[in-house]
Amino acid sequence: WELQFKGSGMTPYSRFADGKAVLRSSIREYLCSEAMWALGIPTTRAASLIVTDSLAERDPHYNGNKILEKCSVVLRLAPTFWRFGSFEIFKPSDGYSGK
Repeated sequence: WELQFKGSGMTPYSRFADGKAVLRSSIREYLCSEAMWALGIPTTRAASLIVTDSLAERDPHYNGNKILEKCSVVLRLAPTFWRFGSFEIFKPSDGYSGK
């Protein structure tokens, strides 16, 4: 099994974000991963959820009203973290979209 920490800080894969996970989305991820496992759907599992002292500014309703939210770190477990997006680096750029 492989381990991964979500919300533990910036990585090369943070996509220009701060690398923090807020408690609201971390609880959702934890509950959904366990529900999917109980249904027999292969997915990552959330092994633990830890609340930190950090705060992050987020816009939960995408309406321009940012709030400070508590941060957390989720420890994920999976047999592997390879995913389809891991192979996009080898895809040549599309002349139309540039992606």
